[in-house]
Amino acid sequence: MESVDFFPIDIEQTSWSASSEPLSKLRNQVFIKEQGVPEDEEFDGADANAIHWITYGPRGKGPEEQAIGCARLCGNKIGRMAVAHGSRNRGVGSALVRRIIQYASRNGMESLQLNAQTHAIPFYEGMYFQVEGDEFVEAGIPHRHMTLLLKRFTDPKVTPPPPDIAAEERERIVLDNAASFKEQAKKLVEKAHRQISIFSNQLDPRIYDNEELYRLMMDFARERPHSEIHILVKDPHFLVQTGHRLLHLFHRLPSRVQIRTLGKEIKTLHSEFMLVDRSGILYNQSGDRYGGYAIPYAPFEAVELLNDFDDMWEHSEPDPELRQLPV
Repeated sequence: MESVDFFPIDIEQTSWSASSEPLSKLRNQVFIKEQGVPEDEEFDGADANAIHWITYGPRGKGPEEQAIGCARLCGNKIGRMAVAHGSRNRGVGSALVRRIIQYASRNGMESLQLNAQTHAIPFYEGMYFQVEGDEFVEAGIPHRHMTLLLKRFTDPKVTPPPPDIAAEERERIVLDNAASFKEQAKKLVEKAHRQISIFSNQLDPRIYDNEELYRLMMDFARERPHSEIHILVKDPHFLVQTGHRLLHLFHRLPSRVQIRTLGKEIKTLHSEFMLVDRSGILYNQSGDRYGGYAIPYAPFEAVELLNDFDDMWEHSEPDPELRQLPV
């Protein structure tokens, strides 16, 4: 499944009366000019009563900024999802759909529906939508109907936010360098009570291999009842070769700390993230660079991301190489 985001992206919930100009401009470019949808079919009269979402990209809305993505919700049906050509394959569509799923779940909806263009079916299947019925043609383009049952996102282990959770705890903190990732990692671990899950290529030393974080995780594993740390890596050889501190932690506390190597058959678009207690997120979406975010309290997003982690974890194995004591 695709990641939560591929770059920091602000999505605004809006209405047709407030945002018809940028919404119309983007949809006209994508659907009418690029895909040949007739204008009277594209603008079907349902927009006025729909809920809309729009994003202006990582720099935020401004006089020179153009909308790069949009979608609408009519009842429980998602539609008119468009992403500008230069912003495709960067997670904009994924982020829009996730925001609508979040809205629907929090507002008690039981399911979401959509008509997916046939080529986009794998994308929506990655978001847990299921195909229903035969292929049909809409606006001259082949489609299939798809449904998402929202009960899969109702996790009994996630409790409603306590009333004393401050607004800043729910805010996304944009990160763009190793030092900021390192600092947010320490802050999240300091707050951990039960579970820490890390997915990484090789546990970037500039974030994870430092004495302060090592001590915080050691104290967490020793002092918290039923605590567990799960670490999933792509390159175990690097940990052994460098004598990584978290590998030492694994050797010292194997009953609380587990490390596995990602199964070779597993394909994922995630690059690196850490989850704490099904609520805190540290996410690097830039692979070999530093670009991402931290959110101290985001239980909906964290549970969805943890579902991805658990699926990868179950299809991965302990690596004998990791049992070697670092030199």
